[in-house]
Amino acid sequence: MSTAELLRPAPYAPSVPLPAPYPGDTTIPLSLRPAHPNSSVADITAEIRALSDSGRIRDLLDRHGAIYFQGLGLPNADEFSRFAHAFGWTPHEDIGNPVRRTVLAPNVATANEGPNTMPVYPHNEFGLSPHYPAYNIKYQLFHANGPRDQTGSPGTTVLQAYGQHVLDDDDTETARRKIEAEISRLPGTTWKWENQSDVNQLGDLRVFRVLPAIRNHPRTGQPAFFNNAVSRFLNALSSDTLLPPHLNSEGEFQPPVFYGDGSLIPREYLDSAVEYIYETRALVSWRDGDVLLLDNHAVQHAREPWVG
Repeated sequence: MSTAELLRPAPYAPSVPLPAPYPGDTTIPLSLRPAHPNSSVADITAEIRALSDSGRIRDLLDRHGAIYFQGLGLPNADEFSRFAHAFGWTPHEDIGNPVRRTVLAPNVATANEGPNTMPVYPHNEFGLSPHYPAYNIKYQLFHANGPRDQTGSPGTTVLQAYGQHVLDDDDTETARRKIEAEISRLPGTTWKWENQSDVNQLGDLRVFRVLPAIRNHPRTGQPAFFNNAVSRFLNALSSDTLLPPHLNSEGEFQPPVFYGDGSLIPREYLDSAVEYIYETRALVSWRDGDVLLLDNHAVQHAREPWVG
């Protein structure tokens, strides 16, 4: 396989070989490294732009699903932003993200501002985004009312998730109307306001999303188990909230996922999914300046893979 003069395939120990029906010698991720160790960031960015414009990056993602770029030497978020924009893809817009993130540069943010004592279980990035009719899974997301700058919780407040158009002097009715307009941009999503009081006039927000568990890749047609069912299940398992009333030790509602009709998914199905994920995962070893490009086609549009 050849790419261009600057980036070349390179050995990478965490890569996992993919079985049939994938072609022989197909690994996830594919690893590329600059052929010259002193290559400038500007030269690497120009090469990425050329490879993306030619369709070569897209072909590699179709085959491997992920590309690990070694030895790029990207020193900061601004350089990473320039590298990410070189692919030419339309940036994703966050609507109703359940986790709190900090923006560091154009279209670059931290993954999650939760404490490092909290585990991050296997999940698909934006697997909670509502698209595509198929087999349904149902998620419940809870957003407490609170300030835009709250940092005491890994989750987002109502205003952080949906309040980007709410002004400080908006009355309750106007604020709710703007928030509900944002939620309405997400197909298959419903909501209800809870816990309104004199000291919580806006109220807390519970959001319900019914999403497909299996999604087909729009280019290859391959089915993908693309969702956040496993992470929600493992979170509930660790908190002992698998069964009703799904309340943790602090009285917070922390359910697993449900079928679209609201019934619980049998635990043995989710146990099997967890087992398969751990059997087939590739444990990427992060190093400063490296980039992992994941094909996220199954969740968004045909030109929106995510760089992370």
